[in-house]
Amino acid sequence: MESFLPEPDPERGNWLPPEEFIATLPRATAYASLYITDEQGQPVLLNSSVYKPDKGQIWQYPGGQMDPGETPRGTAVRETEQETGLTLACGRLLAVHFLPPEPTWPANKFGLIFDGGALRPEQLASIRLDPDEHSEWDARPVEQWATVLNPRSMDRLREVARAAQTGSTAYIEHAGSDFIDYI
Repeated sequence: MESFLPEPDPERGNWLPPEEFIATLPRATAYASLYITDEQGQPVLLNSSVYKPDKGQIWQYPGGQMDPGETPRGTAVRETEQETGLTLACGRLLAVHFLPPEPTWPANKFGLIFDGGALRPEQLASIRLDPDEHSEWDARPVEQWATVLNPRSMDRLREVARAAQTGSTAYIEHAGSDFIDYI
């Protein structure tokens, strides 16, 4: 089995200590989300309470940044519960999403989007949003989200919905020329 550590330093004649090696690696953050729908298969998204004039309204899946020591599944379930009041099961992985550093987020970002299932009308009616994070939720057919999502978010929604419908897993890369593949 090959080591993930670099070759020994020729001047030192030994391996770099893990702390030094890790400091040479690219920085990345991770988020995890649940893709949920109503019983008609319409995606349910949340509208962020934080309006950003340069980005407009921000509609998103329930989810968020991973906390230290947390697993992606744990993050998706915790964040969904915090943001909606619903405790949902975390199903299969629908998509891996990669974003390069941007001026507003100077690190690579990886997202794992899991299937959160279809919600019954009584579950939808019981959604309780945290007003500090989200102002409203909505369920719409996929293409009707195009009126409020930016092109990159719309692209991601289409691919996640396709993965949910086909049983595949999407790899979505938003860097330079966007790339999408299915496993």
